[in-house]
Amino acid sequence: MEFRELTMADEPLYCNYISEWIDHDEKIVPSITNITRYDNFSQLVHFLADSKSSDGFVDNTTLFLIDDDEIIGAANIRHELNDRLKKAVGHIGYGVRKKYRGKGYGTKILKKSLDYASRIGITEVLVTCKQGNDASAAVIMNNGGEEIESYHREDGTVFRRFIIENG
Repeated sequence: MEFRELTMADEPLYCNYISEWIDHDEKIVPSITNITRYDNFSQLVHFLADSKSSDGFVDNTTLFLIDDDEIIGAANIRHELNDRLKKAVGHIGYGVRKKYRGKGYGTKILKKSLDYASRIGITEVLVTCKQGNDASAAVIMNNGGEEIESYHREDGTVFRRFIIENG
């Protein structure tokens, strides 16, 4: 099992992975991995490899959990937080494709993301999920998340916020 960045050689794996999200009409998480944001796979790979601060983005790294020639899920790790990220997004966003949910992979992806965050010096990690996403809240708590105050967006969406001591 690998937790790594995408390469151009991963296109068939990625196409299989992303089609499962699309076939189930699900919001792709993390959204930075959504192919519809890019002109083609090459642009996606290059954008993810060079995700530096620009146009509302902060430095970030996107890693994919890959096992037996299948992408199981992905995580986007923000190296720092701006005001928007502090409210409702946090340091780490992660997602698991449908057929692998409920099997511990979310917990594994978040753990590996926390290990990466620790290596780049993030000792206090903010992770969020929408209210009602009990599976994600459980994953966060399984990784040591302590719930802090929620964030209420103007449209009524509530984000549960958790801090994980990571040092």
